[in-house]
Amino acid sequence: MAAVAPDDTLRDVERWFRSRGIPHFIEDYSATRDVFTRALPSLTLVLVLELLGALNFTWPWWANVGTAAASLAALLGLWAVVNVARKRPALARPDRVGRTELAFFVLLVPAIDVVAGGQRLTALNTLLGNLALLGLIYLATSYALLPITRWAAGRLWRQLGDVLGLLVRALPLLLLFVTFLFLTAEVWQMAVSLDGARLALTMILFVVVGIVFVVARIPKEVGILARFQSWSDVASLVDGTPASALRPPAEASPSATPSETPRLGRRQWGNVGLVVLFTQGLQILFVSAMIGAFFIGFGLLTVTAETTMLWSGVEPDLLVEWDLWDRPVVLTAELLKVAGFLTAFSGFYFTVYVLTDATYRKEFLDEVLLELRQAFAVRAVYLASRQGRGG
Repeated sequence: MAAVAPDDTLRDVERWFRSRGIPHFIEDYSATRDVFTRALPSLTLVLVLELLGALNFTWPWWANVGTAAASLAALLGLWAVVNVARKRPALARPDRVGRTELAFFVLLVPAIDVVAGGQRLTALNTLLGNLALLGLIYLATSYALLPITRWAAGRLWRQLGDVLGLLVRALPLLLLFVTFLFLTAEVWQMAVSLDGARLALTMILFVVVGIVFVVARIPKEVGILARFQSWSDVASLVDGTPASALRPPAEASPSATPSETPRLGRRQWGNVGLVVLFTQGLQILFVSAMIGAFFIGFGLLTVTAETTMLWSGVEPDLLVEWDLWDRPVVLTAELLKVAGFLTAFSGFYFTVYVLTDATYRKEFLDEVLLELRQAFAVRAVYLASRQGRGG
């Protein structure tokens, strides 16, 4: 029988999961309890602001006051009814935000727009905006995007010197090829011919293909991390984490093989994938930004307004112009378009390089995978402890 762990120790482990950006490793993790309920103050504020925006100041003052009062009464009435149905004080803060509350948040103001003012387009925009807001809150909170970003940024800062060393190894061949493209008139004509939307879509295409390349490798890299040969392997990995206060099953000897840890569900796989994706993505974003800065600086020093017009075939759109050592230096919209296009292409190239280069894998990816293996070990002990307490 597994050792009984105090509730506060299990909560410490769950906080540890959240700080690592993997909240879906928490057993019985619920969107209504753990995501939207925590976002209730923000949702309430947004709803109040929307109610104020739904007022029509061409109406008499008493009509606006009546509409606001009726809306507020409906909000408080639903709040009270839900609480009473759950046998809680009528005006207490809800212990969870479920489908009823979310539907009310999404539909209340659009319904007021249609019934009170006949503003169907406004109602549709509000409805879509509310749905988009809920989706954003769910993704950002449920998958702990802020903790993931903070954790990945901390790793990037600690490894900045190593990342620069990798850049020095990868950059010469990349710049040799891409600089040749930068000095090619056809590239300027192609980039300049794209308007803002099409250029953005072209750059996004490189990003999406790079993400697909990274995601396609995640199952292969992560698949073996959740398998352990013995509980002693698990114990060595959880040392220094809150799970070290928990114990593996008492009847298992240190060399015994852990029982099958429940397989990852779809959301848990997505959570692990986001951790790997964000970690690699911040490094690639940092390197891509440096490459983009290089192209802009190189273009400022070498490409004049006359050269821009010759290569692009259009009158350059001058953004900034100044003299440097008695020579005009111009920053043009055309230069920014070309630099942006080649930066996106270079970022894609660098993505492929870092995931296939053996040195990079040893210095960076293996370290990320080791930290994920520790998280799987913590999860194994955490689940064993919960099962020992009756789940």
